[in-house]
Parts: sequence; C-alpha cells; structure tokens
Amino acid sequence: MTPDESDRLAAMFLKSAHETPDRVAVRDSGGAWTYAEVAAAAADLADRLAAAGVAPGDRVGVMASRRAGGPVAILAVLWSGAAYVPITPGWPSARRVAVLQGAQARLVLAVDTEQDTPGGVPRIDLTTPELLQAQRARSAAPSSPRPRPHPGAAYVIFTSGSTGAPKGVEVRSAGAAGLVASVVSLTGMGPDSVFVAMSDFAFDISVFEIFAPWSVGGELVVAAELQILANQLEPLLETPGRQTFLQTTPTVLERLLQAGLELPTGSVLLLAGERLRRSLVAQVAHVEQVWNLYGPTEATIYATAHACLPLAPDDPEPDLPIGAPVNGAVAEIRPLSDTSEEVGELLIGGPGVALGYCGRPDLTAERFLDGGSRYATGDVVRRRADGLLVHAGRLDRQVKIRGNRVELDEVEGALADLVGHGRVAVRVDAHGVVGPHLAAFVADPHCDVLSLRRRLADRLPAYMVPTRMYQVAEIPTTSSGKTDHSALRAPAENGVWDDAVFETLSKLWERYLGTPAAPDGNFYALGGHEFTALQIATGLEQAHGIEVDVAVILRNPALSDLAAAVTELVRTDAA
Repeated sequence: MTPDESDRLAAMFLKSAHETPDRVAVRDSGGAWTYAEVAAAAADLADRLAAAGVAPGDRVGVMASRRAGGPVAILAVLWSGAAYVPITPGWPSARRVAVLQGAQARLVLAVDTEQDTPGGVPRIDLTTPELLQAQRARSAAPSSPRPRPHPGAAYVIFTSGSTGAPKGVEVRSAGAAGLVASVVSLTGMGPDSVFVAMSDFAFDISVFEIFAPWSVGGELVVAAELQILANQLEPLLETPGRQTFLQTTPTVLERLLQAGLELPTGSVLLLAGERLRRSLVAQVAHVEQVWNLYGPTEATIYATAHACLPLAPDDPEPDLPIGAPVNGAVAEIRPLSDTSEEVGELLIGGPGVALGYCGRPDLTAERFLDGGSRYATGDVVRRRADGLLVHAGRLDRQVKIRGNRVELDEVEGALADLVGHGRVAVRVDAHGVVGPHLAAFVADPHCDVLSLRRRLADRLPAYMVPTRMYQVAEIPTTSSGKTDHSALRAPAENGVWDDAVFETLSKLWERYLGTPAAPDGNFYALGGHEFTALQIATGLEQAHGIEVDVAVILRNPALSDLAAAVTELVRTDAA
C-alpha cells in the first residue's frame, strides 16, 4: 500500500512562514497580512473543514472574489488534505452546477461573494477580514497540514470540453510544486520579489501566481478585477528596490498598453495562454525580463519556457518560440506526415503530467498515453534549427479566447440545445477593433439573436459566448454530412451589430469608463452610472444622428449587447 503524501505546495508556504514569519505574505486593497497570520488563518479554516466532514482526498469548491481571502482559502483546502476546485463567481448557474457535480464536491468555500452555489452542496461563507482576522485571537500553534492519499489531486481545474460539458483536470501537488520551483529558479525570483496577481483563480496559471512568491518568502499582491479592467495597476507595480512580477496573456497586456500602462524597468513579465508576437515584446523591451511560457493544464501550468529578451534582430519569425522544457518535462513531436519529423503534434511527458480527467476514464485513456506517462496536447509545433519549439496551431477545434481554452464543439452544443441540431455553427474570427472572437452562424430566420445571446450567457462563461451572431439560410455541410466550417460566410448586413456603431461605442466606453473596449465588458462593473450613461447616449446621438434613451444603456450593461441594441435603433431609424 502506497503511503499518504504531504502537500508540497503547502510545505513551500510553511517553509517561508517558519523562516520569515513577520514578512508580508499577501496584500490587497483592504490590507496586508504576514506569513504568520496567513498560516494561522489557513490552519483555522482547515480545522473548520475537518469539523464539517471534509476528509483528505475530498474535493472542496473555492468560489472567491479577487481578494486576499481567495489564496488563503486555497491554502486552507490544501492544508486539510483535500483538493480545491476553483469556481468563478460570475459563471452561469448551469456551469457552476456542472463543475460541482463533476468534481463531486463535498463542500464549497464562498469567500467575498454572495453568489449562490446550486445543487444543494453545503457551503461556508467568509469574507477576507473574517478569514484573516479570526486567527489574531489564536494562542495555540497551528495544526499541521494533513496528508492526502497517494496519488491524490491537489486541485481540479475544469476546462472547456468538446463533448459539450466541462472536463476536470486532476493535478498533483508534486507536479505543481516542481513547476513552481523550476520557473522560480529560472526567473531569479527571491524574497524581495513582489508578484502582482491578475488571473482568475479558475485559470491554472493562478497556481503559479500564488505559490511562486510564497515559495521564496515574497509578497503576493491580489489585484481586484476593477483595478485590472480600469487600468489601475501602476500603483501596484511601483515597488522601489524590489523586483515586480506580472503574469498575463498577450491579449490582456496589449489592451493594458493601449490604455496607457507604463511598466517599470525592473518588471518581469510572464506571458502565457496564447501565441506571442515579436512586435508586442518590442513594446516592453525596456523591462528586466519577458518570458514566453507554454503548457496545457494537463501538463501542470507550464511545460516550456523561452526568455524573449534581448530580441534577436536577425530573427524574421513574427511569433516567438515557446522555448525549451522546464520542470523535467519531455517534449516529443509526433510527426503529421512521413516527410518531416520537425513538425507535428506535441506530446509531453515528465513529472508535470496530470493524473487525468475527473470521472472520465475514457477521455483519460484517449489523451494520456502509455499508461498516463505522456499527454497528447493536440497542439502542432515546429522545431527550429536552434532546437527551440514554435507553436503552429491545433489539430482539433480548440481555440484560445483571451487566454481561455474554448472547445468550439461545446459552444456549438449549447447553441444547438437552444436552436436545434444542424442549424448552428461556431468559428473564430478576427476584427481590427474586437480582436479574435467567436462568431456564431444560426440557420433560423425567426431567431432573435440578441435574446439568443442572453440565453447562451445563462449557460456559458462570458468568454465562451459568441461576440457576433449571423443569421444564414443554411449551415453548409461536407459530402460526408459534417458541418463545413471553411464554407461559412458572414453576411455583413446580418451582423449582430454595425462596425461603425461598435467603433463609436468603443471610443465612448474608453473615454467615460477609463478602460479599453471588450465585448463582454460590463458597464456597472467599471463604475458606470446614470450620468455616465447620459454622456454615452449624447455621444451616440452626435455620431449617428439618432435619439438614444439612457434606459437602453442601463438595460444593456454588456458592451456587445449595447452595440446590438444601438445598431437596431440605427437600422430602425434608417428604415
């Protein structure tokens, strides 16, 4: 019988807590807490979980807003010997149900959120002050972390699934801790480092954001969602005499730069989730380091890394390499043809390979090869003459939208449930203003696309809801009867919004709300109010010569919905 194993992520934190108990471990807009305070708070909450019936090896949902309490709750679950399952509060109810059921969660920790947890799963409600101040009265030493059965998952991250349902990736603590140690060493992170965390806790790179600084006695700064959306990060990045780390996707970085973000020269940028263009790195070439990191959730956060600076002036390729393996990963190319062994599907082996998919032995056997020792990524890569790998596309219909993995088949499945099978199709489009986005085609002349989009938003996260929807006469098929995505044509006159309207709204949005336009941006979340709506309405009237009631803006807080509503007003006025 294999013995139980202690949680290595929790052990990394505890080492720092023992060595530097009085240093700040985590900070947000509401306060700062030391390693000793966080350790006591996590131990207290772990004891509460045990008293509530949570045993080592169980699954505990963590539904937390972007405050310091989120990482502490995650640490507490690991401390209890359970595995945490991150749930974004803003997810639709149906997705929260699917994740909780798929993970067979015993309990949910709801931190700084009143969002409901459907499905009858018990929950503990906490706020960051309650969680982190409860330990101040504690006099006894914190209890020790509880070991979990081997092999056991430290966390379960649910990603988009091609079968129409999200799939949970079970990741071991040893794999995550090894990756953290490897990249921390690579980047030179130390006790004087400050990590400004921007990622959703349900995005696996957040594991690195939390435990990388904690592994070396550094400081974790949790940026609130509004600080990110409104480009208020600069005060967090000003840390004189200290090295500042920032991790995000290329899309988010580009938007922040367009909004005027200035990165201090001592910054270390970690970019992941999408292909990285040389032209973007050239805009931030003044910082200390820029890293291009690659890795699917199934290979534990990152599998390869590439130091982008200094940029090689004689390298003509527009995309930067994803680099060479980290954390002992083994990268193998499975050729796509007999003519070249340097281009093919990337297979990843090594200590970071996940345990598999939660409750899905069939899918695990399909994607995790050789008894689970290698993962078939579905990513096509090319090996350059210098040995570095370059990402060259996908074998399947999985895409990245703002760094998030999206299976187009899952979006199509959700649409088909609402419209009917064989009458919908989804693909990725690109637009100068919107950028890469999902476009849906609906073969139903009587369909109200605005209503359909809202119904879809009740089922899928915002990044998976198609930004544009087109009504077409029919969905083209191949000779074998399958949807012919290459033959889809978007009739410009049937777009859910007019490009001129969207561009006007984008400029007004940025002027009055202080943040670049994003299709799923929310008027209220960005601080919009009735006077702001009046300013936007006035701007629309001046630009398009139509009367826009303020109520139209207040009833359509999502930018994409507002663009569609205003477009309808423009078309009605023209008619």
